[in-house]
Amino acid sequence: MRGASRMGAAAWRGATSKLGMATIGSTGIATFCSLQYYAKISDFFEYSFVTRKDPDAIVDFYSTEDFLQILGVVPLGLHLILAGVEWDTKAENTMSVWNTMQISFDITEKEEEIDGKDVVTFFNKRERFVQYVPFTRFLLWDQVQNYGYQRLKDGSIKVTHQGETFYGPWPVRFLVQAHARYVVWATEKHINSPIFATEDLEAQEHQRSNIPLHVAQQWLAELQGSQEAALSKAGASASSQQKESAAALKRLAKRKTSMSIERKADGTLKLHVDDPAAKAAITSALKDIKAIEGNDKAAGAMSSLLRQSEVGGVKAKVDGALNSKLSQRASA
Repeated sequence: MRGASRMGAAAWRGATSKLGMATIGSTGIATFCSLQYYAKISDFFEYSFVTRKDPDAIVDFYSTEDFLQILGVVPLGLHLILAGVEWDTKAENTMSVWNTMQISFDITEKEEEIDGKDVVTFFNKRERFVQYVPFTRFLLWDQVQNYGYQRLKDGSIKVTHQGETFYGPWPVRFLVQAHARYVVWATEKHINSPIFATEDLEAQEHQRSNIPLHVAQQWLAELQGSQEAALSKAGASASSQQKESAAALKRLAKRKTSMSIERKADGTLKLHVDDPAAKAAITSALKDIKAIEGNDKAAGAMSSLLRQSEVGGVKAKVDGALNSKLSQRASA
């Protein structure tokens, strides 16, 4: 406690010194000035992935609150959005959210006859989001995004998320792009998961509410399988410690575990796990796989998590054809 108090006091003295005040002031001025410049951008991102799931199920996903659940990132985000929705009775497919954001959309579909059946071969949901800072008329963004798919010749489905236009303070653009990258990552994980378009609606809702948890649990299941295979190969030579390690990982797989993976400058991978017990179980499992199967198998298990945590299977084009203009915000 004393150490923390001393650190806090030192930080306060640094912040209130002439140099500290100058740094804080210049940072504040720079931030304020940056918000006075608006970026006007076209085609500011495009992400796509391929799936073989039922196209009708994909249409239902984007046309209902299911997709909103991923857009909201966390359940609280979705709850806050839906709680403040008021549909515009004069404009079609237009809603207001807490009188600070306006959302409008239109849907385009194209059907073709394939093997005697009418199949939706093209679908696009075009949405416009206009967001203001609450209780002000300060524009945060006016953007248009497209979500849809196109049926390919081999029968697979190419799903695409595209940023059509963005207008707003230029720093906000990067936040929008980061959110878009998460959304397509989470969407790909959900659509290409085994439970998508099944009758287990509760499991789907639970998965959509926390895609990172779903990915972590999926990787833990893979790691558990690799460890069990390694112990089976070791047979009677497997130590009691290795068997206890496998039991600990099995218990861990039933818990909610958050983790992340970092690719270091030298190309090696570093796993970050907050829970000490979880970290110990995962570390022991990786050591067991390395001891029995070799270093390549252990490295492969880590690489699998990296593929899961990245936008796996997603092709990205960001700022590929940008036409960016910065214009100073009107004083009025």
